[in-house]
Amino acid sequence: MNRLLMWSVIAVLSAPLAMPQDTQKVTVPFRDASRPRKLIVETLDGSITVKGSSGNDAVFEVTGRDSASRIGRGGRGRGEDSSVPAGMHRIGDNGADWEITEENNVIHAGSGVGRSSSVTIQVPVETSVSLNTVNGSRITIDNISGEIEVNATNGSVTITNASGSVVANSVNGKVTVEMNKVTPGKAMSFSTLNGSIDVTLPADVKANLKMKADQGNMYTDFDVKEDSSAHAPQVEDNRKNGGRYNVRLDRTTYGTINGGGPEIQFTTFNGNIRLHKK
Repeated sequence: MNRLLMWSVIAVLSAPLAMPQDTQKVTVPFRDASRPRKLIVETLDGSITVKGSSGNDAVFEVTGRDSASRIGRGGRGRGEDSSVPAGMHRIGDNGADWEITEENNVIHAGSGVGRSSSVTIQVPVETSVSLNTVNGSRITIDNISGEIEVNATNGSVTITNASGSVVANSVNGKVTVEMNKVTPGKAMSFSTLNGSIDVTLPADVKANLKMKADQGNMYTDFDVKEDSSAHAPQVEDNRKNGGRYNVRLDRTTYGTINGGGPEIQFTTFNGNIRLHKK
């Protein structure tokens, strides 16, 4: 995350975004509309929303204060003083500074250390995205076709109308994904520590499943052919070498749908897993 503070503005902005009216809108062009595009967003405090659109550029709307994030901090941003001196009123913006760069058809956006701010970005539908937030309340993606990679530390992940491949991870939040098409031969992963996983895949998807819910249950309406041999105890006998006799029981469920294919992994510690057939 420290590199967020070291980015230089290559092609678009000569200074971080200022938001005197709490929200600022800026358009960032991709260099070549005929080539593959990628959007990378990293923020410490704030939610991220990405929507696919019919345009050729990326359109950013940065809101100075993420109200949803403030809820988890007693209604105030980090370092924010709720008291207003008598006879005075607040001026300026309480959001974090942002920098956005475009180079070789990759747009890289990030916020520095500061109070929270949320961002909504419209990009062409066929754009790969990589999104990371630490204290944002949520990451939301809709109508994107490409490689999607999402990491949220304290927040939920919601992806709808997606095509391509998805890797979605959260630590404290629910992961919800709905896919219209899946890239053949591409592995995918959905995981969270504290939260449920709810994924909808096309009915004809071919996959090898690897699923584990330590403190929850797993449900699906797919016809899953489970591999019972994968549940056999794993024995290690090192007594001849002065070691231990060890038996490991793995609760991971292995199986295939539609004859098998690339691995799709589902992992949660506290929560249920639901795999739906679209």
